[in-house]
Amino acid sequence: MKVTAQQSGEAGDVQWDAIFVGAGITTLACSALLLKENPALRLLVIDKHIVPGGYSTVFRRPKAGATFDCSLHKLSGMGEGGNLNNIFEKLGLYEELEMKYPSDYFCCFKDKSGCPLPNDATQTQEVLKQAFPAQADAIDTYFEQVAIYGRNGYYQFQMLDGTIEPDIEQLRYAHKHLKNITVEEGLNALFDDPYLIEILAAPGIYVGGYPEDLGYLYYLHVVYATLNKGNAYVVGASQKLSDVLAKRITDSGGKVVLSNPVTEILTDEHNQAYGVRCKKGEFYSNSIFINTSPHYALENLFNTNVDFSTVLKKLEALKPARATTTVYLVTDLPPEQLGLNHTESMMFSEAPGEAGKLRKAAEQSGFDEALCEQAFWQNSPMEVTNYHLLDSDGGKVICLNVLDSIDHWPQRRTPEYREKKARAGEVLVERLLQQIPSLRGHIEYQEVASPRTYVRFTNNTDGSGYGAMVGTDISGHVFHHKFPIKGIEFVSAWVAGPSYEAAFGYAQVKAKKWGQYV
Repeated sequence: MKVTAQQSGEAGDVQWDAIFVGAGITTLACSALLLKENPALRLLVIDKHIVPGGYSTVFRRPKAGATFDCSLHKLSGMGEGGNLNNIFEKLGLYEELEMKYPSDYFCCFKDKSGCPLPNDATQTQEVLKQAFPAQADAIDTYFEQVAIYGRNGYYQFQMLDGTIEPDIEQLRYAHKHLKNITVEEGLNALFDDPYLIEILAAPGIYVGGYPEDLGYLYYLHVVYATLNKGNAYVVGASQKLSDVLAKRITDSGGKVVLSNPVTEILTDEHNQAYGVRCKKGEFYSNSIFINTSPHYALENLFNTNVDFSTVLKKLEALKPARATTTVYLVTDLPPEQLGLNHTESMMFSEAPGEAGKLRKAAEQSGFDEALCEQAFWQNSPMEVTNYHLLDSDGGKVICLNVLDSIDHWPQRRTPEYREKKARAGEVLVERLLQQIPSLRGHIEYQEVASPRTYVRFTNNTDGSGYGAMVGTDISGHVFHHKFPIKGIEFVSAWVAGPSYEAAFGYAQVKAKKWGQYV
């Protein structure tokens, strides 16, 4: 079905060159890049939320004087030669964005003792060797793996398009020895100190996986991206980045329609998509880009007799990344005056070697509630961000994050759910206070977001804030190949992978392939 293009932007009046369902960060980046290269394109972005950005948004509590970031908006690849830095430069985003470049990677806390890791691979390597002298040789081997195999993973798109020549022997070694092991297996093969293993595995929280979840080869590229290619934060939180990208789209002639949930992808008798049905009417295009969980899309957005059995079979291997439980805090004094001196900290339990065992026991129990709370809340690493150090205009804000599972959370709006949220706040805040006692008595406001919260606002399967888990089996990530409805593309963390850098990198690949979709 083809609709003649007209000049109006109202529902039903225009044939758009592409419609993006969901205004997540991959959509915004892809649309901005497409319009940069193809200024005449007519692009439409639709989202159910009141602001663009998906997970990359904020919410405000004026009475508490606070702006809370929904995501941990650390951006990797922001140094010279970094993939994300290059895309920001291409889009001219630095003209509108102010960046914060922290001096520390993160500060490790255990037994009230902090050990800051520098924001540099070589310097962090030396700090860890001084802290764990018995593991020095293994630490050298680990950072060599990051520098070689992490780098190769980081530049995979450049190797595919021929701009970087790969070392075939390195690729063969990685495929044979590293591709099929988890982070847990990879680190255990090198180290015998449980605390060091926990520290090195902690960056998994950036991509939604514990060491038993993530593929080791993928994880090495995550470490390389942050420690070797630089990281930074956007002043104004993730919403600032989303807003700047959305403005780029509208300034270039595109349209962003918010508060407009999509209810159906329209398809004709030849299994060709030709538009979407929304709260505000129908919009037409033969190219539909879906920026939402594929599980949600297949269950809710297609009213068709098309056989999706092959896609659903592939999706069985596409496991959601871990959900998060998040506690937002506001203090009466700047957190750095109360002992939280680093932009980011990782809090570890007194017995870090027990955390993985407890998580496995919790899952084997069928997600027994008490065991899950002990495993995920009390013993697994907790990431703490001092947002006041990143942007004082957002308030005296601290954010606590743990990776969690939705399976032990009751349904929303039940007494059990409210009691569990209160319990989560108490446990996680107490962990913070145990490590930094000077914060006690200075917390003025507290709010908890659960995995159910993230389902409510993002439609992400199982409350994953990171899209799909990147484990040792990545066969599910090609669920969209040979999709039975023509004109459908998927752009999100469910295909690109977690992190802002993955979102922008995948968006760039899609933008370069624009001619294939029309």
